[in-house]
Amino acid sequence: SCERSLWVNASCTLVALAHTHMTTAAALVTLGLAFTAPASRLAPPRVSSARMMCAAVMPETPPALESDCGFDHVPLSIALQSGDFLEADQITRDALIKLAGDSAVSRGYVYFAEVPNLPEADLATIERLWLAYSGGKFGYSVQVKALQSKKVNNNLEKLFDKIGWRNEKGQLLRWLPEKANNEFIYELDAAPEGHLPLTNTLRGQQLITALFKHPVWARDEFQ
Repeated sequence: SCERSLWVNASCTLVALAHTHMTTAAALVTLGLAFTAPASRLAPPRVSSARMMCAAVMPETPPALESDCGFDHVPLSIALQSGDFLEADQITRDALIKLAGDSAVSRGYVYFAEVPNLPEADLATIERLWLAYSGGKFGYSVQVKALQSKKVNNNLEKLFDKIGWRNEKGQLLRWLPEKANNEFIYELDAAPEGHLPLTNTLRGQQLITALFKHPVWARDEFQ
């Protein structure tokens, strides 16, 4: 039912908020559920566990949120923990633009020449979050490993096939803001390994090439 679905979605988000060290009361206030409805309306349906209803994987220890510039990575953490990979992908795209500086923010996208200057600690945090809440299935380092595999052999076109960015006709999938018309896959179980996060290749392959060459992926934690 609609009420059951609403409760499950809220429960998943509550688990995510709690995983960022919020108190239960603070998490409920964030959800708009705290003391705003009769107890009978707040009583959950009989489900075995809210965590089991979430699409995301929940690690025992929350990933460290580090930044070289005071950037707030909590929104990405919450989206990933809630299993909202569509929202997490958009947050990641917006984060890279902001981390690239004012010029990138003004134009609305990252230029490939700006990639080497992206803060390493922040890229590491973004990657850490994607890896943790996808069970190691999603992340830039996953894509880099696929690119360097013997089968792909550093061929981007073969990589796009391997991670499911092209259709059977060899055409790149369409990305649109509306999920209903978006051809990419945002379900953890259904998506190929390395499918997310997305990088725009419509303006060429320089951006994704530069991103894959960033020194952060040489860290031991991403090997």
